[in-house]
Amino acid sequence: MTVRPRTLRTALAVLCVLLPGGLRRFVHTRLLGYRLHPTASIGRSIVDVDSLEMGEGARIGHLNLLRGCSEVRMGDSSIINMLVWVNAVRADKGYFAGQDRRPALIMGRHAVVTVLHFIDACDLVELADFSGLAGYGIIVQTHAVDIDTVRQTTEPIRIGHHSLVASRCLLLPGTEVPDCALIAAGSVVSRKLTGSRVFAGVPARGVRELDPEAPFFTRTTSQIW
Repeated sequence: MTVRPRTLRTALAVLCVLLPGGLRRFVHTRLLGYRLHPTASIGRSIVDVDSLEMGEGARIGHLNLLRGCSEVRMGDSSIINMLVWVNAVRADKGYFAGQDRRPALIMGRHAVVTVLHFIDACDLVELADFSGLAGYGIIVQTHAVDIDTVRQTTEPIRIGHHSLVASRCLLLPGTEVPDCALIAAGSVVSRKLTGSRVFAGVPARGVRELDPEAPFFTRTTSQIW
């Protein structure tokens, strides 16, 4: 039996923080309707989303908050570590009127979000296979104010496969990080980048070419996390 009333779903999501593992999984799967692989796990975190799917070995650690998303999908062995805030404005709210947006977080296989990051998922945030938000303090922001139309707008953000975003970066609406790229610490990205490179600065620009055949970009496990 899946609980439908919004207020009750939120209350159950908060209650899960206090429950032991077995009861927590019961609430997540039977009452909230989340689809969890038998080896997937959710720690003492608040997960209040419309739909959650976690693949084999996927993990949400302790002290995270995921709220407002229409969908969260985590591929096999993907990780949201701890102290991560994923926040969205639900599609049925009055914000962003007239915009075709998808408030969702999609993580590919072995994708990782480490510690103390903020993800604004008012529009789609996608981390491809083996990509990562590493270090601390990254802000992923999908919405902004358009001063010409005097309204808030959204654009999706995508991080390519085997790419890494380092500490204290800011990813603005419409950002696309290419495959096999590195975003240096403290950089600001606001556009579609291209090429297998190190990108650095404000705004971020390519500063060094990378070899897409290097071990980091061809790895098939996520053992570094």
